[in-house]
Amino acid sequence: MFDIQSIFQWIKNHFSKKDIIFIAILAFFYFLIRLINLEQLPIFNDEGIYIHWAKVAWHDASWRFVSLTDGKQPLQTWGTIPFLKLFPDNALLAGRLFSVATGFFGLTGFFSLLFYIFNKKTALIGSLIYIITPYFLFYDRMAMVDSGVNAFFIWILFFSILLVKTIRLDVALLFGLVAGMGLLAKSSVRLFVGLSLLAPILINDSFIKFKKQKIKLLSFFTLFAIVGFLAIAIYNIQRLSPFLHFVEEKNKTFVMTFGEWRQNPFAVLFHNLRTIPYYVFSELGWIIVPFGILGLRKLFIKDKKLFFYLIAWILTPYIGISLLTRVLFPRYIIFFGTLIVVFASYYLGTIKKQMLLIGSLLIILLGTLFFNYSILFDYSQIPFPPTDRGQYVESVTVGYGIKDIITYAREKSKEKPVIILAEGDFGMTGDILDVFLRKEDQIFIKGYWPLGDKELLQHQVDLQKNYVYIVTSHSLEYPKHWPVKFIKSYYKPNRSSVIYLLELTQ
Repeated sequence: MFDIQSIFQWIKNHFSKKDIIFIAILAFFYFLIRLINLEQLPIFNDEGIYIHWAKVAWHDASWRFVSLTDGKQPLQTWGTIPFLKLFPDNALLAGRLFSVATGFFGLTGFFSLLFYIFNKKTALIGSLIYIITPYFLFYDRMAMVDSGVNAFFIWILFFSILLVKTIRLDVALLFGLVAGMGLLAKSSVRLFVGLSLLAPILINDSFIKFKKQKIKLLSFFTLFAIVGFLAIAIYNIQRLSPFLHFVEEKNKTFVMTFGEWRQNPFAVLFHNLRTIPYYVFSELGWIIVPFGILGLRKLFIKDKKLFFYLIAWILTPYIGISLLTRVLFPRYIIFFGTLIVVFASYYLGTIKKQMLLIGSLLIILLGTLFFNYSILFDYSQIPFPPTDRGQYVESVTVGYGIKDIITYAREKSKEKPVIILAEGDFGMTGDILDVFLRKEDQIFIKGYWPLGDKELLQHQVDLQKNYVYIVTSHSLEYPKHWPVKFIKSYYKPNRSSVIYLLELTQ
């Protein structure tokens, strides 16, 4: 029976007024640093694709599964639509607010996890560290699904522990719903659900010898079967679309098949073994890592069962990803960072001397300060690994000047309609231009790949009734023989890439 009064009583018994105030301050701080200058970082290629899908799905119900055409699950598309309704004239803000929301979902899960497996003090400290960790701060501000995937990782880990400890049907049902929603976010969530099968490690070191523990083990796997059934049922909603099979095809782009791995089992192993720690430690801001190692050591001493369970959640993906993943970016492995923050939080939660605790927190705060300052106020200086600086700051995939281009076109469209010929019809440059369009705009974007003389010549007839502009992004120079007038160039910080705005002439 549901009794809301008992919930309030539980909160009253476990949290003082000071705790409630501190939690409220943490929530305020989370939203403060997630929302400051949220649109400052130029739009990224993939953000343009995902927001474009959300706009299509919003306006045409028959395309609610549009992301499956590229092998991407639809949760982000659906989750962005409510924010587009709130901010119809600012799609970039709407898309990034989706990640702010999923990041907060992850924060609540992180607090719940630490509170359950450790204590209230660790949960409060850990939540603060979570909020200021550069890894999470950055991806909680990008219109991508990775913040949500990390949130589902946290909740699945939490429910796996809760289920094996309680053996309750209601927990299994909630676990199944969360796992199912996670499977609608990204294929990597399958790994987290599978790792939950290792939860019996937490039951007892010698459970095989005792009938009671055997029954508990059987009960766990029975309930886990319910979890799996619910998760698969929710995942199969995608079968309403004829494009579900593209998910597995897309996965092959990033992960080797067993046949490919068998032919060359060490093709990516040694590179990934080195790269994964480098990516994770770099994006955490480095300073958190030593505290995580100290926490890992202390957990081994205090609670070996929990230590081995959490280590399994590190080593199994680490080995699997190292063996099979051929395309690896830091955002794909953000969950490793979460586990390191779990261990760091545990260590800090065991510190009894107040001055030592405050000093440790100050070290972490100061150690991440430059990372966080650059993320919020000076994105060109973000000290991330070259692969992420390339993607989000310096390379072709960064949409510098795109908002200005649409603003310019909007002003010109007051005189007559505007046609923009975009170099690229998927992501850069067509989709990211579309992000900044408003419903009433007399601006029409036509993406071409490649964009060449033929496309320019065929659009010269449009000059009688329209302005025709060209946006290029994939080369440092545009052909000098093109019948165009130079308007403006937008160089990236290292000047290795540029976006040109040109006007087509007769």
